[in-house]
Amino acid sequence: MIGKLVSALAVCGALAATSPAHAASCKKDSDCASGQACTAGKCAAKAAAPAPAPAAAPASGAAVNTGRIAWGGIGYYNVTVSVNTAFGNFSASNGAFGINAGGAINLLQLTPDLPLAAWANLGIAFPSGGTFWPITGGAAVRYDKLPVQLLGGLGLTVMPASGGGPTAVGLAIQAMGFLPLPQVHPNFSAVAAIAYHILNQSESLFTFTVGGGWAL
Repeated sequence: MIGKLVSALAVCGALAATSPAHAASCKKDSDCASGQACTAGKCAAKAAAPAPAPAAAPASGAAVNTGRIAWGGIGYYNVTVSVNTAFGNFSASNGAFGINAGGAINLLQLTPDLPLAAWANLGIAFPSGGTFWPITGGAAVRYDKLPVQLLGGLGLTVMPASGGGPTAVGLAIQAMGFLPLPQVHPNFSAVAAIAYHILNQSESLFTFTVGGGWAL
């Protein structure tokens, strides 16, 4: 009888040893062992944290803005010459077709949204009786937070002319707009520019040009 009891106890002990441990009861995570959490009153292994979502890829075809842009265009150039005489002041204007090329590069941030840029532009105009080469360089501010990016600034213009006449020099006031066209190419923009040049030699120059720009 005693032998049968000992055998039964041994079998029960073996079964207990091979049976999975019952989860301990708990009220909060601190009642459980390390690596476990209290779930529905029982300690259980913590669930693995979900993998972080992959970073969103840049939108396909988004416009490129590097702070550097080159442009070229065609447009209207109007040269005005004023002459003072004993009978008063007379002026004559000569409108002409012209072409231009230029570029701008951001130098530093005046504010988070307003960089200071250096810019330069070379134009060639073909009025009757001669050819003019307005060459301009200066400083401008850019604003890129609108659908149309804006540039406006001042510069120094030197305008040689064919025929051996004196070279006109003066102040340039320039305003430009850049419309990004990523559907054409992420680096491409349509460009429109207007400028007024106040020159010596009793001359002034007004220009309006359109063309294309390319982010470099």
